[in-house]
Amino acid sequence: MDKKIIAEYNLNLIQKIHVSIILGIGISIFFLIKNYLFNDFNELLLLLLLTFFIIGMVSIVFSKLGLVIREDKLYKAYFVFDLLIYKQNINLKNKRIVSILKLKRANGMPTVGLASPQGVDSFYKFYVYLLDKSHTEKTELIGVKKLKNAELIVAFLQKHLNFDYELYSPNFDLKSSG
Repeated sequence: MDKKIIAEYNLNLIQKIHVSIILGIGISIFFLIKNYLFNDFNELLLLLLLTFFIIGMVSIVFSKLGLVIREDKLYKAYFVFDLLIYKQNINLKNKRIVSILKLKRANGMPTVGLASPQGVDSFYKFYVYLLDKSHTEKTELIGVKKLKNAELIVAFLQKHLNFDYELYSPNFDLKSSG
């Protein structure tokens, strides 16, 4: 039985807008091809291609990040409407400690305004990391926008994989001695 936790959407608002624009351009190209270039082309095939394109783009817009545990192996996963679409194995070798790091991030905006000529939106993101005993080797699991989601992920890992939660504090002396 798989255990899973779904954290939050994979894309931010600006990325969703960009994907929607690509979807609109794709649909426009479909009708251009259908009406002007290929009058005798198989319409069923074009309709099938358009359907797959729309389903793919909508899946990207509504995809969410999460984690899956299957047979004591941890996977970073992507979900669409609670269905597992893709999973990536995470190496747990010598990493039994989990920690949350708060990092400041910035998104460049696609438009430039008078009030904010840089067009940069800065925010904090909470990353859940797997650490070794000395905290010198770390593996990023997932980055979320809300601290509560990061705490839920840590609790999930503690419950199902018996990870220890520690504050990130690298000890380079411990790394060199053993």
